[in-house]
Amino acid sequence: MTLLAMTRFAPLVLGLGLGFAACSSSSTKRPLTTQEMIAADPLPLAKGAKWTYAVTVKRYDVATDKETTSTLEWTTEVLDAHEANGVTAYRVKGWPSDLAEFNRETGQAGPVPSEKTLLRSGNSFLFGAAGAAEGAEPSLDGAEGWFSWPVIDGQKICPSAEVVYCWRVSSVESGYALSFVTGPDEQTFELEPGTGVARYHYEHHGTINEVDAKLVSFTKGK
Repeated sequence: MTLLAMTRFAPLVLGLGLGFAACSSSSTKRPLTTQEMIAADPLPLAKGAKWTYAVTVKRYDVATDKETTSTLEWTTEVLDAHEANGVTAYRVKGWPSDLAEFNRETGQAGPVPSEKTLLRSGNSFLFGAAGAAEGAEPSLDGAEGWFSWPVIDGQKICPSAEVVYCWRVSSVESGYALSFVTGPDEQTFELEPGTGVARYHYEHHGTINEVDAKLVSFTKGK
């Protein structure tokens, strides 16, 4: 079982200017106070919640020996939620990282949304074990730790002691960016408190393969 430590962080620096949007119907943003930041939900997962993104994809086309750029709309949706023993499992379709799996060379016409399980235990968020049976009791067994809220600028979050690469936290205009950089590639999730993933970016080192997804609208779940 892999679980991020439920660490209690010190209060965040006062005066941190962060954008906040509670839902897609509000375009007004204002800075959050320290206490509002701590109280805000960094990833408001709930059944029916939906995020829509405008996506730009850059690829190297072997056939034409040129860089190609395409755009598409992408939807991430929470299909179901189930709670037991203090753990809530969310079945999510179209998690943004699916965009990085698109490979035209295999004959795909475009990215294909898959289903992923995200777990929440208190203020800790984790990725559920792959292949977990649908409808099974929520469990942290085999889960991969992601982050515990609140986070702090400059923080390094390692899923486990055995993992070489870790998530690195940096403050951005919308909230906080969590970046995972390896030798071949890197991906970043920008979390906007009260809204969730406001931007997803993936880039492969070497052959051109880059994805940039920016949030267009967010609908709260129930």
